[in-house]
Order: sequence, then structure tokens, then C-alpha cells
Amino acid sequence: MNAWNSYLEVKPLPSLSGKARVPSSKPETQRAILAASLASGRSIVHNDLRCLETETMKNACRVIGATILEHDGYLEIHGIDGQLRTAHRSINALGSGLVFRVFAALTSFSGSASIITGDATLRGRVMAPLFDALRKLGASIECMGEDGCAPIVNWGGGFSGGECRLPGNVSSQFVTAILFAAPFAEYGVTIFIEGEILSVSYITQTIATLRNAGINVVHSEDYSKITVQPGSYKPTTSWIFGDYTSSSYLIGAASLFEGTTVLENMSKESLQGERAIVDVVKKMGVKVHFDEKEKSLTINNPSGTLVGNFEFDASDYPNIVPTLAAIGAHVDGVFRVVGGAITRLHKSPRIKAMITELGKFGVDIVPLMKDGVYDGFEIRGRGKRFKGGLVLSSWGDHRIFMSLFVASLTCENPNLLEGHRDVICSFPDFFEQFGALGVATREVEGFETRDAEFA
Repeated sequence: MNAWNSYLEVKPLPSLSGKARVPSSKPETQRAILAASLASGRSIVHNDLRCLETETMKNACRVIGATILEHDGYLEIHGIDGQLRTAHRSINALGSGLVFRVFAALTSFSGSASIITGDATLRGRVMAPLFDALRKLGASIECMGEDGCAPIVNWGGGFSGGECRLPGNVSSQFVTAILFAAPFAEYGVTIFIEGEILSVSYITQTIATLRNAGINVVHSEDYSKITVQPGSYKPTTSWIFGDYTSSSYLIGAASLFEGTTVLENMSKESLQGERAIVDVVKKMGVKVHFDEKEKSLTINNPSGTLVGNFEFDASDYPNIVPTLAAIGAHVDGVFRVVGGAITRLHKSPRIKAMITELGKFGVDIVPLMKDGVYDGFEIRGRGKRFKGGLVLSSWGDHRIFMSLFVASLTCENPNLLEGHRDVICSFPDFFEQFGALGVATREVEGFETRDAEFA
């Protein structure tokens, strides 16, 4: 089927350098908004990220009764003191898995029924393990369409506490959802996480947020058992700094060129697993330097090349798997990434998407399988520039778009990328920041192409 679409032409660069600002952390902003909304009294969130997914979180918190005021550089949040007041209103999570999953759990403690819904992408994502765990605790959840999927009705009425089990290799957001709801239970809630636990860093961020708000959380050393005691959220003051997933696109681009790039709003002290992007490029010969006082990171690739054989386990930083593929395409040597199986359950099957789109470049990239699913990839590169002149699909995923954008910067001819408007999900000034580094783009309207196959 042919369709008329809007594309972004990405013009190649001979060099890249300058100064750009990394947006503040999306997951840390979302967690800070949640904790403040559930607390008593007034909380402040400094240097918050304002994008579609944090706006979705704010709107959901407003539905349950929180007052959220946006000031220049900070949020002022007056919380609900644990008293959810949905008043039969629905919560629209749009495409945010975190918003849907957290409110699927929290609305168990509403005094009335709540509908939690989302867009077509979210309705296709895995939710059943969370629903099963919540029902085990005593929640009353009913799927309105396909069993185990959004949208749902949570009939409220609370749950007393107890034990539940979750798989560790599907989504850390299941754990986060129950952790945020657990303090409202009459008794303690214990989560047993079974099997391999992926994306542990997101669980540690949630636990840190809860503890900062006065919630008693204890866990085993390997996070396979987490217990939350009943308690009340206390008002807090939070500071948010750079999002390492967003920074990966800027760091990745800077690593492909000779020159020096300075990224602002970056703190060395972070619980974000995606902070590993700094260690990845450092191992590949790129020079990096943090200035914690100035909250900046300087990246310099003296040679402008990436040479060697490398392997990285991305099990605790899956969101940068697409970025790693974009970087790896330019390595003179063998570049392997494993541990990315969980990305098949994200907004798109991300490994498959990057393999497909980089294959159009002529990249020698093959999947690495584990238990019958895409776990990673291997690239055998020659460190060359690619011809370009391609039409590329984002697969409906802003992270695929931004990664392909980075890969396109070194091509001999401009590429056309679909999905550019989706950067508002997490990096709304993406094009302005890349523009500050010398990248030129233009929209191309009315380009006719055949719809992508996403099966």
C-alpha cells in the first residue's frame, strides 16, 4: 500500500563539534512527579524534563487529584496525601508504558472505578504479568478488550498486602508499578522477581525515589526479593540532571567525528544504567571528561575513527541498544552487543528494526539469538562512510529514529527519515541541539513510499 508521508532530510557532515544541552532525565522526572503527587504537602522538582511522556505523567497525576504548577526551571507539586480521587475519570497513558503500568496499580486504591487506556502501540504491549501480580495481591482488574492488554478497568477498593511474583525479563516497569502502590496496602508487600532480572537500574531508581520520600523499602542483594512496608509519602525537593539515553545520541554522534563536543546538564553521579554509554565510547578510544561543578561532559575523538573488536552486555542499559548499533556501524572491526532481548517488548522490536534499517546502508550486521529471540547483533565493519541517499523507517519508535539520525550523519548523500515528529516523546529540542553542533535538516512533504512492514 502506498502512502504520502512527511520525511526529514538529514544532511551529512564533514565534521561535528560545539556545545549542546542534554535534556533532563525522563525516568527520574517521572518518578519525582509521581512521588510528589502521592505525598502530603508541597514538593519541588528542579530542572525537570518537559516532553510528551512527562506531560502524560503530570496529566495522570492531576486526574487523581494532584496540583502541578509549572514554573521556569521547576515544578511545584501539591500532593494528594495518598487519597486518590479519580471520580470515574479515565487516565490516558498515550504511548507511555510506565504511566499505564503505574496507574494500573495505583488505582487499586481509588474509591471508585478507573479506566486506564492508551494508544494503539501501548495496547499491543505485554501487561498480563502485572495484572496477574496485582490480582494475587487482591486488586480487581478487568481487561476491556483483549485479555492481558490495555485498556483496563480497575474497580478500586484497595488490597491488603502479601506476596506476588513477577518475571525479571519482561519489564522492570511491572516492579516499579507495584512498588509505588505498595505503601498504601494495609500490610507489607513482597515482590519476588523470578529468573534473570533485566534493567535493574530502573528498579534502583524507583527504590531511591521511594526512600527519598520516606518509604521503607528493603531488598535482597540481587533484587530478587523486595519488600515495601505501609507508609506515607513525604514531600521532597528533587534535582534532575541529564538523561543518559538522550545523551547517547549526542555522545554517539560526537564519537564518529574528529573534534571536541561539550554537553551541558550532565552529572557524573547517576543511577541511570544508560550512563554506560560513556564507558562504551571510552573503551573505543574516545576521550571523555566530566566537570561536575559545571555539570558538563566533554567528548573528543582525536582520530575521528573507531578501531578494534568490542563486545558489550546491554542487559542493564537496553534503551541505548539502537544507539550502539548506529555507532557500531562505523567501527573498523567486530562490534557485538548482547543482553538486549527485552527491547523486543519496547515500542518496536528494536534490534530487528536496527538490523533492517542499517542493512539498507550496506552494514554487515547479523542478529544474535538467545532462547529463540533477538538478543543482540554483531557488526563486521570496515569503518567506512556509507553512500546514503536512503529512505528509512522509524518503525513508529522515536529511539529508532534518533539512532538512524546519528548513523545518517556520516553518509555521502542525505537520507530521508520518517518519524521525526516523535522526538517530542523524550527529547523535544533534539533538532535544536544537533543544530548547535552544525547539523542541517529540512522537512520533505508529500513523498510517496510503500508502507513499512513491521511484522
